[in-house]
Amino acid sequence: MTETAAPQVPEARALLNPAFGAYLLACSVNAATRSAARTPVPWPAAFLVLPLVLPADTRADMPARASRSMGAWLTQYPHHQARFAERAHELTGYTRASLRTALRHHAIEVTGTGLRTPRAPTPLPSDFGEEVTDCAQRAALVGRWLAATDLATAFTLLGVRP
Repeated sequence: MTETAAPQVPEARALLNPAFGAYLLACSVNAATRSAARTPVPWPAAFLVLPLVLPADTRADMPARASRSMGAWLTQYPHHQARFAERAHELTGYTRASLRTALRHHAIEVTGTGLRTPRAPTPLPSDFGEEVTDCAQRAALVGRWLAATDLATAFTLLGVRP
């Protein structure tokens, strides 16, 4: 998928809505900054979140809690690591649009040291559906992983470069 190509399937268009991506990024950044470190998330980390959260097969294999590290999870599921670079490349344009949307709507702020959320994302109503809720929960999990993992290590584990 190129940066300008729009998905043809209605479900894919809904899932790849920049407002939804912005919400997921805010969930991830919020979870990362709420962790023990309380430091902003380096902005390149935003490009790791959506390729991990949006594919249903990846989400299904993620643990419910961050008790397992990203490295341990990738060791158990190496096929997600193998697919990550392609997925990240395909979602780069969408991640950029989502990041711009998050910044424009003040869901995420850029500081001198990285990204942070000025407020916690509003919890989703139950009528948004199970898949949307699952994406938000997994985005928070990825945020906790990113808070606990050096950014260079995260990129290396996933087989990509910033």
